Amino acid sequence: MTPVRLYQSAIRPARWACCLLTLLWTLTSCHQEVEHGGKHPLVQVGNTFLYLEEMQQQLPYGLSGGDSIKFVQEFVQKWVEEQVLYEKAEHNVRGDESIERMVNDYRRTLVMNNYERRLLQQKVSEELPEEELLQYYENNKQLFILEESVVKGVFIKVPLNSPGLKDLKKWYKDSSDEALEQMEGYAFRHAVIYEYFYEHWLPISELEGKVVINLAELSDDFDKQRDIEAKDDEFCYLLHIEEYVAKGEVKPYDLARHEIVDLLANYRKVELMNKVKQDLYNESVEKGRIKYYYNETSQTESDTVCHAVDSIATGSTR
Repeated sequence: MTPVRLYQSAIRPARWACCLLTLLWTLTSCHQEVEHGGKHPLVQVGNTFLYLEEMQQQLPYGLSGGDSIKFVQEFVQKWVEEQVLYEKAEHNVRGDESIERMVNDYRRTLVMNNYERRLLQQKVSEELPEEELLQYYENNKQLFILEESVVKGVFIKVPLNSPGLKDLKKWYKDSSDEALEQMEGYAFRHAVIYEYFYEHWLPISELEGKVVINLAELSDDFDKQRDIEAKDDEFCYLLHIEEYVAKGEVKPYDLARHEIVDLLANYRKVELMNKVKQDLYNESVEKGRIKYYYNETSQTESDTVCHAVDSIATGSTR
């Protein structure tokens, strides 16, 4: 067999050079009479082959030449060990109906799941109307209760010796665009931490540990006290709270929205799959593809079927 050049789009060809040298003897020793469909075998166990293309797909990105060689050797050895174990196990459990049943059940599940996934991608891919999301929120606010307080605002931590600190203490309280521009410029030059969260809700816990005061204890007064200043030996901490919702209250809509989207999307999926199953069932009944070999309305025949099932089950346990 002609030696094969190795390619890997994300890895430099030079890194494959050592692997190529270690694998050449394998690639050149393949039997010509076996048809591999353009693939290049690395090793054979019985009638089963491991191909170069399969191994390449498993190769981690960015390995050095030495690490590539080690990976290939270990990958091939593991594959060989698993294959000989599988052949031995298959020989010893051949004819085991429980295994065949589990394989068939697993295959059925994979096929149905794959079909459902494709169907849902086609039918439930469109975005949900905003009106529908709002309506669900208004009708089900009891589902969206805050487990901790959330705030919108700005937090900044600067060294105590920062110049112009007096101006910063005015800017951080002001939500105007002009003040924001001044504050951001100052923060870029001097701040250790700067977090602007006017446009999204932030749990109080994400601010704890960044300031030297207990925000949980102060949270009861956030409705009245929106500007918090603190300091230690090195830093000044400034927190402005523009909006606040306490723990135990209903989540704001923009915070609950992603949950609502997930809920309604799941509802749609369940409804769609139930409809698909019912439609397929009705179609099969109309075409005469479904036949029941007992009369569901006949108590006598139902008792006969149940008795037969019990007899089979009892006999199988003896």
